[in-house]
Amino acid sequence: MRKTIGITHGPWVIIPAAFTLMVIPVMDFTTMHTGTTGTLEAIGWLVAFGAGISFLIRHKLLWLMGLVFCALFIAINLSHLVFFQEPPLDTEVAVFKIVSTIIVAGIAWLYFSRSPDLDRRQHWMEQTAHRYYVDIPVVLMGKENCRILDLSYTGSRIMLPQAREKFKVGQMISVEIPDIDDILCQGKIIAVSHSEIRVHFVDTSDHEKELIRQWLGSQNLQSV
Repeated sequence: MRKTIGITHGPWVIIPAAFTLMVIPVMDFTTMHTGTTGTLEAIGWLVAFGAGISFLIRHKLLWLMGLVFCALFIAINLSHLVFFQEPPLDTEVAVFKIVSTIIVAGIAWLYFSRSPDLDRRQHWMEQTAHRYYVDIPVVLMGKENCRILDLSYTGSRIMLPQAREKFKVGQMISVEIPDIDDILCQGKIIAVSHSEIRVHFVDTSDHEKELIRQWLGSQNLQSV
């Protein structure tokens, strides 16, 4: 099983980041950092809290909405710092707004760095499938022996030396997974790097999806 996890991977980062967004408006409200425009301030609290809720749900449309909420919160904070300082903001209030803006911008970057993988594999109105780190063999096009790095019933990430020389984005390939009853899926390549490809399974039957789900559930795997 693949153990290496980057800073932008794993629920241990994603979930606390979402809760941080929900805590920021609570702290701002309870310490009465209301600034000079109460209505605008209240909107900032709502969008930050809403972004946190949106990011807790693995869903393409909701994650995009969360990014929009983060951008709106940053815009509101900057407007307070730049345009609405009559009377001037207290130093404590200004520092809080600057720090919270930096934190929200960092969280937005964190989610943006993950969301493209979700977007390419999922439809707008469907919940995102959970992916898991694995390390199992796979055969591409009936001849290319490779290793799967992560897998869900919607697709996989596959380690493949010289990937760019062998495949291209948009190409259709067959994906045979010997460890899962020799299941044979048809996939579309959605991303290619120097040593990896990402594949979205196309026209996968309910039976094939269930085989993958059952196998993933029977293993002690770490979620991506």
